[in-house]
Amino acid sequence: MTVATRLGHIRKFLGLSQKDMARRFGVSGTTWQNYELENAAPNAHVLGRLSGEGFNINWVLTGMGEMRAGERKMMEKPTGFAELEPLELEGIAASRKHVLIPRYALRTLPREGGEAAMTMEEVSLLDTIAFRRDFIESDLKADPASLIAIEAADNSMSPTFGPGDILLADTSEPRLRGSGIYVFASGGALLVKRLQVKLDGGFIVSSDNAELYPAEEIERTALERVKIVGRVIWRGGRL
Repeated sequence: MTVATRLGHIRKFLGLSQKDMARRFGVSGTTWQNYELENAAPNAHVLGRLSGEGFNINWVLTGMGEMRAGERKMMEKPTGFAELEPLELEGIAASRKHVLIPRYALRTLPREGGEAAMTMEEVSLLDTIAFRRDFIESDLKADPASLIAIEAADNSMSPTFGPGDILLADTSEPRLRGSGIYVFASGGALLVKRLQVKLDGGFIVSSDNAELYPAEEIERTALERVKIVGRVIWRGGRL
């Protein structure tokens, strides 16, 4: 089987039409159709959503292993997160009570002033973290398929969160939706900052650790410099 036929197999496994599959995984109907016709390859965002629904990305891309992620061993988790044995993970993936959120590994690069940044090319799918579905849908009021998990890289947002904290970002609407903390790409780097909308249409990029990391203003005419990935809606870490 090819990647295209495996994607078609997943769609049939879920009992969805191509149109419904496209809507579920955040792409247009034409894009999903092209996936199954081998005219295009699924991007990292689609792969992340597939992983979040319990599918083995290694199987999707190579055909190796089992279709469901529960059959593969998980990579090492950050300190404080329990390891899951394959059978435990399989049960979680099959249960409607839990969802698996894709966690991305971000290798940081030094920036001026000691701040860390992640290049887009160095963002890779690492593993998944299990959350209760009712917590995601009722408490966070989010679609599990639209969430990604990343690890905070530095202390620029301290005391709100610090290095090693796990952040959940909602990617359902990759645009500025009022002031808040966002994951965004700028100048080839991936950053997690507080964005404050200005009355003139521009915005202020700021860090909560303002003494060490000064704010920067982005004028309306330069908004193309910033590509929103998602809005941070939850953090978890060691006390």
